[in-house]
Amino acid sequence: MTPIIIDTIEPPIGSVIFLHGLGADGFDFKSIFGRSQFNKIRFILPHAPYQPVTINQGMEMRAWYDLYDLSLDKDEDELGMQRSSLIIKKLIEEQISLGIPSEKIIIGGFSQGAAMSFYLGLKYHKKLGGIAALSGYLPLKDMLIRSIKNDLIKIPIFMAHGLYDNVIDIEIADSSFKKLMAKFNFANFEKYPMGHEVCEKEIDDLSIFFNQSFK
Repeated sequence: MTPIIIDTIEPPIGSVIFLHGLGADGFDFKSIFGRSQFNKIRFILPHAPYQPVTINQGMEMRAWYDLYDLSLDKDEDELGMQRSSLIIKKLIEEQISLGIPSEKIIIGGFSQGAAMSFYLGLKYHKKLGGIAALSGYLPLKDMLIRSIKNDLIKIPIFMAHGLYDNVIDIEIADSSFKKLMAKFNFANFEKYPMGHEVCEKEIDDLSIFFNQSFK
C-alpha cells in the first residue's frame, strides 16, 4: 500500500517519516500532520505490512514486527524489525533522491512505530535529522546502545509518554530514556497526564522539536 504523503506548497524545510502503532495504519496521524503548524514539512506516513501478532492470539494486523509480551522481558523480534527497516530505508533514500539531505530527515512514530524509529534511526548508516518517539520504548536496548557510532551521539531525540499509559508503562519509557541519556547529548523526555494516546500539548511540543531540528 502506497504511503500517505502530506506535501508542502513551498520547498519543504525537511521530511518526517512517521510510523503508526500496532494495528493502525498511515492514516492514523494524517489529520494531525495536516495542521497549519506543520505546513513547512513534508510527511511520509507508511503502512506496516500485515502479519500475525503473538500478543493478540496470532491475529493478523498491521505490525512493524511481532510482539511477544507487553512487559518486553521476553525475546524481541529483531528479524521483523530488520524486515520493516528495509521498507523505511527505501523511503529515506527516496527523500534523499528528491534533494532532502539525510540531516533534514526525521524518523518518528507512535508506540510500536516509536520503537521502530529508534531501531532504524540508531542503526542507519547516515546521520538523520532526529528521532521522535511518542508513547514508545527503546527496543533491544543493550544491543542498540552498544552499536551506536560516535557520529550519531549528537542526533536530536524527542521522547514523549503518558504518565497513565496502560499499554507501555511509563517505567519502561523511563528505563529507555536512561539508556539514551548515557549516550546522547540531545535527548529530551516529556511526560503528559494522559494514557496511551496523544494530547494537544504533546503535538505542540513535537512541532517545536521538528522546527528546531530542521534549522
